[in-house]
Amino acid sequence: MGVKVSYDDLGGLSTQLKSIIDEFEHAGSRRRDLEDAVDRPYDLGDLKDAAHEFEGRWDDRRKRLMDSCKGLAEHVDSVIKAFKDFDEEAGNQTGER
Repeated sequence: MGVKVSYDDLGGLSTQLKSIIDEFEHAGSRRRDLEDAVDRPYDLGDLKDAAHEFEGRWDDRRKRLMDSCKGLAEHVDSVIKAFKDFDEEAGNQTGER
């Protein structure tokens, strides 16, 4: 019984995780855009305050999610490297026989 690893699938997963991380990193810079878009309907600040509060809470959650994605991406990249190293080493040993 062997292990079958698709480098394309793992590479695609790594790329997608890095794209998610990039999106999370840039989402904070768009915070002001949301608050400005909400503005003050009927000259009341309740909605803008709620948007500001939501963004503050989301910042914390987004950072935790981003950190988790970074850890997962590093793990996926390590798995890819380990299997490629193993394949190379096994290929070299086969060639020695």
